[in-house]
Amino acid sequence: MFSKLDKTSFPPSKNPLMVYDGNCGFCKYWIIRWKKISGLGVDYKSYQEVASNFKDIPEQHFKEAVRFIGIDGVIYNGPDAAYITYFNKNKVKFLHQWYVDKKWFRVLSDSAYQFIADNRNTMSKITIRMFGENPANPKPYWKYYLVGLIVIVISLIALL
Repeated sequence: MFSKLDKTSFPPSKNPLMVYDGNCGFCKYWIIRWKKISGLGVDYKSYQEVASNFKDIPEQHFKEAVRFIGIDGVIYNGPDAAYITYFNKNKVKFLHQWYVDKKWFRVLSDSAYQFIADNRNTMSKITIRMFGENPANPKPYWKYYLVGLIVIVISLIALL
């Protein structure tokens, strides 16, 4: 499981910073999506670019999970880094609040995040199949898969 960090003594000065793995295709795809959601309020940098700026965070921690670092130095980790990005833009605020308040949601989120992190290549392929190759202009291909699944379920029920 990824480590949860609390705070850095070297916070970003202008905007909060989302730090991700620049060598991970899955990560880069979703960072482009997050940028579109958060607009100019959050900076995004790969840990390869900025890890040396955070002398109190070993590089290994950046390899484990995305880190959202607030201008106050508070660090949000893994799934909560994603949730706080949405929270920062006043979108689905409840996700971050649930992560903080509800243990079952935190455990579920952390487990799902770790599963995705452990299977990045496969998850990248699934993401492209579901949303297309261009993260800046995603296509709702997942709807076709959902319709196909519904047709299969109805067919199986009809056969019973």
